[in-house]
Amino acid sequence: MRFQVLGPMTASVPLPSAAQPRRLLAVLLARAGQFVGRDTLVDELWPDGAPSSAAAIVQVTVSKLRKSLSPGLGAAEAGQRLRSGPRGYALAVEPGELDSDDFLTLLSAGADDRAQRRRALERALACWRGDAFADVAGGPLLEAHKLWLEDRRSAALLQLVELELADGDGRAVVERLAPVVAARPADERFAARLASALGTVGRRESALEVLRRTRRALWEEAGVWPGADLVAVYRRIAGTEWTTPGPPAQLPPAVPDFTGRAAELADISRALRGPAPIVLHGAAGAGKSALAVQAAWRARRRFPDGQLTASLRCQDGTPADPATVLTGFLRLLGATPAELADRAGLAGLWRSYTADRRLLVLLEDAASEAQVRALLPSGPGCATLVTARRELSGLCGAHPVPVPELSTEDGWALLAAIVGEPRLRAEPEAAQRLLGHCAGLALAVRIAGVKLAARPGQRVAELAARLADERRRLDELTTGDLGVRATVTSALRDRPASEGALLRLLAAFDGAVPDWCAAALLDRPLTEARDRLDALVTAHLLEPAGTRWVVPPFLRLVLAESPETDRVALRRACEVTLVLAEHARGHHAPGLPKPDPAALRRVAADPPGWAAEETGLIAAAVRLASANGWHELTERLADACTALAGRPWLGPDARAVSVLGLAAARRRQDPRAEAEKLYNLGSVHLQHGRGRQARSYFVMAETRFRRLDDPQGTGAALAALADVHLDGGDPGAAEAELREALDLLRDCGDRRGQAAVAAQLGSLAEDVGDVRRAVESFEVSMLLARECDDGRWHDQAAKRYADVLRRHGGCDQAADLLTGALGGAVRTRERHWEAHVLRSLGDLHTEAGELGDGERCLTRSLALFEQIGHRHAAAYTHRSLAEARRRAGDPTGALWHVRAAMGVFRELRDRRGAGYALLSLGRTQADGGAGPEAARNLRTSADLFRELGFPLWELRALRELNGVTSESPAHERTREVLTKIRT
Repeated sequence: MRFQVLGPMTASVPLPSAAQPRRLLAVLLARAGQFVGRDTLVDELWPDGAPSSAAAIVQVTVSKLRKSLSPGLGAAEAGQRLRSGPRGYALAVEPGELDSDDFLTLLSAGADDRAQRRRALERALACWRGDAFADVAGGPLLEAHKLWLEDRRSAALLQLVELELADGDGRAVVERLAPVVAARPADERFAARLASALGTVGRRESALEVLRRTRRALWEEAGVWPGADLVAVYRRIAGTEWTTPGPPAQLPPAVPDFTGRAAELADISRALRGPAPIVLHGAAGAGKSALAVQAAWRARRRFPDGQLTASLRCQDGTPADPATVLTGFLRLLGATPAELADRAGLAGLWRSYTADRRLLVLLEDAASEAQVRALLPSGPGCATLVTARRELSGLCGAHPVPVPELSTEDGWALLAAIVGEPRLRAEPEAAQRLLGHCAGLALAVRIAGVKLAARPGQRVAELAARLADERRRLDELTTGDLGVRATVTSALRDRPASEGALLRLLAAFDGAVPDWCAAALLDRPLTEARDRLDALVTAHLLEPAGTRWVVPPFLRLVLAESPETDRVALRRACEVTLVLAEHARGHHAPGLPKPDPAALRRVAADPPGWAAEETGLIAAAVRLASANGWHELTERLADACTALAGRPWLGPDARAVSVLGLAAARRRQDPRAEAEKLYNLGSVHLQHGRGRQARSYFVMAETRFRRLDDPQGTGAALAALADVHLDGGDPGAAEAELREALDLLRDCGDRRGQAAVAAQLGSLAEDVGDVRRAVESFEVSMLLARECDDGRWHDQAAKRYADVLRRHGGCDQAADLLTGALGGAVRTRERHWEAHVLRSLGDLHTEAGELGDGERCLTRSLALFEQIGHRHAAAYTHRSLAEARRRAGDPTGALWHVRAAMGVFRELRDRRGAGYALLSLGRTQADGGAGPEAARNLRTSADLFRELGFPLWELRALRELNGVTSESPAHERTREVLTKIRT
């Protein structure tokens, strides 16, 4: 198939004649091979406002287009060109099928040889049959793509004629450029080169006529006079000077390496067609001025009466006087000294001078609406571009254009424009790290690029490493008179001191802060706090993140250099955090400040949801309380945070909070609290696969609980140690610890603890081959859990019991237990436990031959584990998915999943998991006929289970091994293992 867009859009298959399918195809070709979102397509098809049925019309249009591009193929069939996905639609275009791809490929060809380069450019320009997408009108995305292609075309033509001129081929330049300049007489670049070529072939008068015609066109079309290059060509050919003055042309030079911002440029270009002022607003250093100047240069020909520019901020940082700016503007427009002497009449004089003119006014760094309002031209043919650090919403009729942080693609493009694409491609990962440290701030990217360009021998990784240190990042991002620190400090200095104080308090939390926390910091109601936060967002000093607010990275670094904060406000916020956390636990915290009633109602409405959302904030409060020496508050916050985070707590704050809680307990010399914190730290390490560290903390916890004569705590520590010993291959020690734990918990009447230990004994009994004892232990566990009147503990025992039953023929009972456990997990919204139950259900379905149901359960389990960051548990689900894929006859998928599982097991030194994964790997290899590899992996699996003391699993591995080998040792070992198993 062939698509052509460099001219009227055509294809090698018949296309629909209606406008909508053609416009949709044009957008998809502009982003060939990439998914284009449905919202983007709606904006492209209806740029002036979409109807309510737009989404349905897009679907119908896509269907029509599919029938044209892939006749006879369904939407999901192989070979379908127009694919659907959750991110929208994508058109598959192979190399050589799109003429614009051919053009761009040729554009970069032959760079090392002048002759080859010239031929490549000739072939590239031959791809064009007219204007890009000549017969398709589009929205902002397509128009930006058209503009980009036309820019590349002009650049190619310019390169080619310069090569021809350098080769002395003036005649070729004349033939090539004559029609171009005739159609575009105001294009100075081509006019200058055509005149030069005519001069080289002896046609002096023709060259001068081209220059005169270009001068007239520039004045008639744009109201400007020839630039320096054209003047120099005229001087060289005519031997005289062009001295005719023109209208004011005050635009600053455009940044030569400006890149990206296509959407913003298209928005500004459309807005410049009307008289409404356009306000480019964004954070300090976002690149507002560069964008405004770039847009102004692109539009300047629409304003033949001139372009005026003024900075509305004095060198000392104070706002400029509008009257002084008006005086300068009017002088340039020809006002007499007598007219300018009447300062009271300047506003009226400005309106008179601009009423019938077509002027472009660029006002940079505006501080207020009033400042801009006094400088707006009155004529309907005028336009005003304003840059400001806030939206200036009080400016009536203004068109706001937010200037956000640079996207990753735009940041890369800007850096490449400064230092060169090859240098970034040589170290792509380092370049991405460097851009990450620049946090999307255009000024930071530019400074980093300038520093790299000034040191050609420096590796990108070296600068990225220097920027990684937050303590020196601001020092590194300084060059010449450019500096991120100075720019951010200037923006902060413009705001009231009360806003700076609030920002400093918010930054102390080092993350996203909810409105109730801001209210506590301010000691004000929620509504007033939100108003203060919104004001900071409007000033681009705070970033909204859903229902939370974040201090931007560079502003946080600047604030950290003067860390004096209101400790009273910080303590109040930490105490309010504790009150709400205890409220979520169903506890009271008397003697502490009362939060806003609305915040309390939120917690009461959904305690688990609030806890899940605010765990990070509570962890930040723990760090703040510890840093300020509030030890009792630190410990209470750490306890609340650990309790609300649930089990397991896998977040990045788990270890830090546990350590800070332990340190606070030790400072307060509270041995019981210290023992509990040691146990918590052991649990954190165990969940992250760090068995050795977990064992150390559990041993210390056990020792302290014994000293305190605390049987409940001692029993819990022994049960935890049993898990460590079982994973380490010492089932004997694990059983002894569980037996002692059960006795201790029975003596103190802790039925919940007894239920958990009985379940552990059940799992252990199955591992060591005593299935009958396993069943008895689980029955006891479930009875004890039921007596606790706590459905969660009963469901957890039921899930583990179901796994045993499933493996030993009790599938129906296992299904009932798992169904009940899943319902309980969903009701309590314990995603971690829900994922575990789904994995067991998936295994049950898989073994019953219900492969579709099994894979759905396992896929959901994997997604949940990945969402909560439990890599270890996700690895076990990968192993289950490997079995499901193997049974479905998909060895490739099975191998992918089993290798994903094996990588995690090896990293965490989980020998049990490695044994399971090797068993699945051996089975898959055996199914594929790879006998020797299968035998090797199955033998290793059996050896691992023998070392761990798990005869049932060793037997399973040996049975599989016997199926692929006739070696007598394997059969003899099978008989030996059978004698150890009790059913």
